[in-house]
Amino acid sequence: MGKLAIIAGGGELPHVGMSEAIAAGEDVIFLGLKESDFSPRGYESRTIPVHITQVGKILKTIEKQNVDRVLMLGKVRKDLLFQGLKFDLKALSILAKTINRNDYPIFLAIADEFKRMGVTVISQKKYLKSLLLKEGRYTPKKFSSSDIKDIEFGMMYAEKMADLDIGQLVVVCDESVIAVEAVEGTDVTIRRGGEYTKKKGSAVVCKSAKSKQDERFDLPTVGVHTLQIMKESGCKTLCIREGETLVVDPEEVVDYATKSKLNFVVYGPSKTKGINGSQKKIKPL
Repeated sequence: MGKLAIIAGGGELPHVGMSEAIAAGEDVIFLGLKESDFSPRGYESRTIPVHITQVGKILKTIEKQNVDRVLMLGKVRKDLLFQGLKFDLKALSILAKTINRNDYPIFLAIADEFKRMGVTVISQKKYLKSLLLKEGRYTPKKFSSSDIKDIEFGMMYAEKMADLDIGQLVVVCDESVIAVEAVEGTDVTIRRGGEYTKKKGSAVVCKSAKSKQDERFDLPTVGVHTLQIMKESGCKTLCIREGETLVVDPEEVVDYATKSKLNFVVYGPSKTKGINGSQKKIKPL
């Protein structure tokens, strides 16, 4: 078996993946994207810096390092495609094969290029299972009937937006969509939703994967930072989908939400039926 390469953007996910992969006995390296906020943080000897625009060099590095599996983790700004970056010929040829410049067609085209090299892109869940939570309400306060309606409404529209490859997050209030995520990202969307609902103070932030999510790419992710933006913006409840949304540092998320009097709920097969039962304890899937 060859090496595992984590193509790493910003945030905590690459480091969680690295730690779990090493614990599983993997020979693993980082290909750290310079255009992201990636930092090796103790894994310098396992890190090779690469440019997202130099796909040809990335492929040569993968071949030289005897990599046979790739894991794509971490944040990369979606607006980079529109920043006038100079892509190499390989990157341009991959972009030319896509039906549009949305995320998923680009990911698929890259995966096809890896496949031609005999390299497999593996599920993001493989080494991040500890970040997937079971359905239930993880904070103390029970929901009103209007809260429950907003959660159902919001999760329906979040999934629809994800299926359209527009974004993964919506902000809703009183069964009305207030803000929809697109290229600007989660933080800006939450702030925009809060701008219109802050006086009411009951907006629900819903984040969802696609109904048929490809586990290799772009699983939704939340963390304490998500809650901090919600608190600043006057949004009240964060709702994610069971088994499909990664929660960075789950214990810290629940602790911060509880102390900040925010609500955190994981929406699952039972939908809203079990939400007002007993408070859920952290227990990964």
